[in-house]
Amino acid sequence: MNLRHDIKRILREETNKDLTLVIEMLLEGFVNDHKDILCKVEVKHPDKRTKLPHSDNVYENYRVTFYLIGGYGSDNWPATQSVRRMFDDLMNEAWDLIYNYTGQKLDMFTKHVNSCGDIIQENKDSSIPNMIKTLGITDAIKYFGNYYTIEPYLKVVDKVNFIKEKVIELSDDDYYGIRLAEIDEDPLHYSDEDGEEHQIEELGLTSVDISVYEDEYSGYLRDYYVKYESLPVQIIEELVEILLNH
Repeated sequence: MNLRHDIKRILREETNKDLTLVIEMLLEGFVNDHKDILCKVEVKHPDKRTKLPHSDNVYENYRVTFYLIGGYGSDNWPATQSVRRMFDDLMNEAWDLIYNYTGQKLDMFTKHVNSCGDIIQENKDSSIPNMIKTLGITDAIKYFGNYYTIEPYLKVVDKVNFIKEKVIELSDDDYYGIRLAEIDEDPLHYSDEDGEEHQIEELGLTSVDISVYEDEYSGYLRDYYVKYESLPVQIIEELVEILLNH
């Protein structure tokens, strides 16, 4: 009853006649009722449908793509006459459902998959990058509850941005960043050159401060700066690992 009430309300309030949401709501329940053979549907408004090059054709009907369990290796493979009839009956039922509620005719298409697990992975592969883009890395980690869930989808520039975000978050000063010692972390080894020890001791807002010593334990010589974007990928990875703990 709540679904019907929501649909009637949307139909009353709809001013631009975009019924995409209504059709999606109706078909969401339809998918749940047929999840043994139907994984999901995708609905496109007529104005958002892809037009053929050099074609003046204007689409009038909503496009609905049905993801059916019928790919190679599935229980519904090969597509026998009874399987095809089952799919036809399913789509006819969906067509009648939408037409009876909205008066809209549908252009219907199918894609066949081995299982709904294929769709879940496909959705995951697209949704995680979108969430990273929308939320930023810090909030995306909180949303998914684990850095390593999103790590495969991160580019180096994303990790650099995460380091900068964390430095700003941890810093008491808007200009100088933080020293690793302030967050109870040891200096990070950067390189050995000509017997000299180079190590990262301070994280600035845009670069790291690298201190140079005669050896690992004594003889301070000088400092220099390297922008985050210019750091080796391995160092960027290590900095991310350090900052994840704070």
